[in-house]
Amino acid sequence: MLHYYFSDKAHIFWDDVIESVVIRWSYLAHEEDFRLPLNKLVELAEIKKAKKALFDESHSLFIAKETQWLCDEWFPRLLDAGIEIIAIVFPEKTVPNIDVGQSIEKKDSTELLYREFDNIHSAVSWLSSVPIGCVN
Repeated sequence: MLHYYFSDKAHIFWDDVIESVVIRWSYLAHEEDFRLPLNKLVELAEIKKAKKALFDESHSLFIAKETQWLCDEWFPRLLDAGIEIIAIVFPEKTVPNIDVGQSIEKKDSTELLYREFDNIHSAVSWLSSVPIGCVN
């Protein structure tokens, strides 16, 4: 495991076992507290030439006003960094305030494989089972 960024808000690392960049949120993120860790995740994805990303949001919620930035600016950068497979863990019994599956659009012919989970174990198991390159 390569620890890339850590704060009281988020932890970003490379997981060798599932061959994925991972972000674990630890609180309700907003403004720069929200954007800085997500930008660090893109940096790590580029460094590791990652194809998979795991977002553990089970201990946090996103603020709706940031969804436009996510859709318009950040998701395209993440996809340009090479991410093809995404797993997101949402807190149980919550409804995300952004439909990530419909918000992510790739501009070329490459497909994006995306799933939502209500627990980290299911997300890790799924990511481990998906071979890199399976979506091309």
